[in-house]
Amino acid sequence: KKEAAPKKEAAPKKEAAPKKEAGGKKKEEKGEEAAKEPTPEELEKMKKDKLKKVIKEGGKRGVEIEGAADMGGLQFFCTSVDLPEGDLDLLVESMKAMNAKSDPTEEERKGGSGHIGKTIFSAGTEQLAVVAYVPEAK
Repeated sequence: KKEAAPKKEAAPKKEAAPKKEAGGKKKEEKGEEAAKEPTPEELEKMKKDKLKKVIKEGGKRGVEIEGAADMGGLQFFCTSVDLPEGDLDLLVESMKAMNAKSDPTEEERKGGSGHIGKTIFSAGTEQLAVVAYVPEAK
């Protein structure tokens, strides 16, 4: 029988070079400075971007609700949305997007669930926001 060759001992791992650690700290410091003080213009842009995302999410959820109602004949629906993160004003905008008239000529459908009663929830780290909608016909 052949004997297995003796295994070589693994070379001890070298510690990370100090240069890499120093470079990492510099990057963290730059990131902290940028996160600390966004300018008013940047804050406004961030709000607009978030509002745009909230409206898009609300429009898509409205299409989903409309589809579920068409298939199952439901009249009221409860759901949650993620992007408002507990902000009541953004949650109201999301509800408006859900209730917007759907344009069938558009490439991507949005809204269209204005004839369905809804309660939507959005949980943030500090608060829970709840918005309810009942169509006039109900």
